[in-house]
Amino acid sequence: MERAPTIPELARMRMAGDVAGLCRASRSEDHDVAVHAMQLLGGCEGRREAVEALLDCLRRRDQRNGMRWQAASSLGRLRERRAVPELLRLLTDAEEREGRGQLYMPACDALIAIGGPEAVRGLVGLCGELAAGRGHWTVRVLDALARLRPPEAVAPLLVALWEYLPERAERVVRTLGAIGDPRAASALLVLAHTPASDVPLRRAAVAALHALPEADWPPGHQWPSAAQLLQVPQRDPDPETARLATALLARTEDGRDHLWNTLRAASDAPPHAVAAVCAHVAEEPGRYAVPDPGERRALLRHHLRESPVPSVRRAAARALFAYAGAAAGEALLEALGDAPLSDTVADLVAQLPEPPLHRLLDLLTGTSYAVAQRQGAARALGAVGQTPAVPALLAVLADEEAPAALRTDAVDALGALRHPEAAAPLAALAQDEERPGTPRARAVRALGLIGAPETLPVVLACVDSPHEAVRARAVAALGGFPVARAAQALRGLVTPDADPDLARAALRALGRIGAPALPALVELADAVREDVAAELVAALAARPEAEALAALGRLAASPSAQRAAADALSARSTPDCAVPLASFLHSDVHPFTREAAVRGLLRIGTDEAHEHVLAHCLASTHLYGWQVEALDVIAEARGVRLGP
Repeated sequence: MERAPTIPELARMRMAGDVAGLCRASRSEDHDVAVHAMQLLGGCEGRREAVEALLDCLRRRDQRNGMRWQAASSLGRLRERRAVPELLRLLTDAEEREGRGQLYMPACDALIAIGGPEAVRGLVGLCGELAAGRGHWTVRVLDALARLRPPEAVAPLLVALWEYLPERAERVVRTLGAIGDPRAASALLVLAHTPASDVPLRRAAVAALHALPEADWPPGHQWPSAAQLLQVPQRDPDPETARLATALLARTEDGRDHLWNTLRAASDAPPHAVAAVCAHVAEEPGRYAVPDPGERRALLRHHLRESPVPSVRRAAARALFAYAGAAAGEALLEALGDAPLSDTVADLVAQLPEPPLHRLLDLLTGTSYAVAQRQGAARALGAVGQTPAVPALLAVLADEEAPAALRTDAVDALGALRHPEAAAPLAALAQDEERPGTPRARAVRALGLIGAPETLPVVLACVDSPHEAVRARAVAALGGFPVARAAQALRGLVTPDADPDLARAALRALGRIGAPALPALVELADAVREDVAAELVAALAARPEAEALAALGRLAASPSAQRAAADALSARSTPDCAVPLASFLHSDVHPFTREAAVRGLLRIGTDEAHEHVLAHCLASTHLYGWQVEALDVIAEARGVRLGP
């Protein structure tokens, strides 16, 4: 009896283009050898003997299911049209599709890969059996139709839809949406309009309608019109359904009129439906352009001022900014005093075509205005980014009579402006032990944003503060000082017994420091803590130096950091990453990690990188799918002839 080849020998056959040897191995009595041989035959495009060996295995019912599964998968990879009838038989034969081997799964995947009229006709022909189908088979068939998107499937799917109602219709609706044929629109509109449909089904119906090309909208549904039918889902209790229906209504003039009516009669609609209208106006203001927009702007201003729901007021602020532009300025300035949306409004004010700097300064310094509005003005001045605001903000900071909340917002604004003139007063606040912890913490954060070298000792001292908030802000702020002294202080915080949150913050700060932090990061890589591994890898991955790459390679020995390090090197995929990536192929690491390393080496694409991958595959006693793909890539790069 002929000895069965080993897995490394099969890999060598593949690299030598020995299709005949792989065909013989596919008939081996050793199950693992036969399966791996068929895996490798899936890369032998154009070789008739490879196809015949795979078809022979697929046709034999006495063959083990694992082998037939692999035969179907390989025929799909080869896109072999001669396999279509046999693959369809696996789906139409009840005994085959309901067997324990679940061969319908690779059969559907292969038919998707092969495509073509015969595969499509076969899958469409199964639509009549979907309602009576059992198990996951129906899901796979519907997914295959969704991927292939055959227009001829629409009619039988609509028939199947009513047979599926109400229990399992959602999957059919999703398939119709993926096909995107307007003929399905009427049925989808009815489902979206019908309150009896459950939430996922209504949402799926509206999502399927949303997927239709806008050029085919509105659908040919004469009465009631699409705009009328969509009024119900626009006010659906499910926010996502309401959002999608809003976008559909916005496609037509009648639909947009309904949306404005929703804003006019907001008390009759759920708040999220009103917010959805405002959000769409903000997203596509051009759709709502009219010669005289005054009434519509007034409506948005009304909701910004009067809506009892913060989410509606916030959406109205964005809509008014997008729809009215500079004309929205006064209403937005007024809304700065609305605490739940003050940050949002401050950002909008800062984005106005001509930010009202003098008006903001007047609000900030005017003691007659509400404190909340003055706070909003401070935030807006920080977002505007103009340094003339610095003296006024410093004056507020120095005013002991000013409300504490306003002074804290002035600190944040000074940090956002990053003006050196603010460094000294902020440092004084950070050191003032008589002050509460929160304003001091905000001052430390602002010092980190400014990064004035003379304030580094202050921030270092705050790392030892008894106030937790001050300590945390100080650790993060050290990342704004790109010097070795700051890096050393942060390194001292990543100890075996350090608080995990503090250690992670220290590593993130080291990553921002840049080159001066490299020695500390390299040192930490030799004894990485499991709970901070992701942050260490991210910091090392941001550095281009050879020492950082070598440190990432050494993390192959650290189970907690292996995957992240391999992913980081793979994402970079420069020639100097080849050796570090190769270290993940010779270690006791998870297959997913080795896969990431192999894919990175293949992206590098040099002879050295390919040699590392090839050596790994030839030493393996089991071939994963990604290893087979790697052998195909290398064989092609080396000109190994696979075709006739």
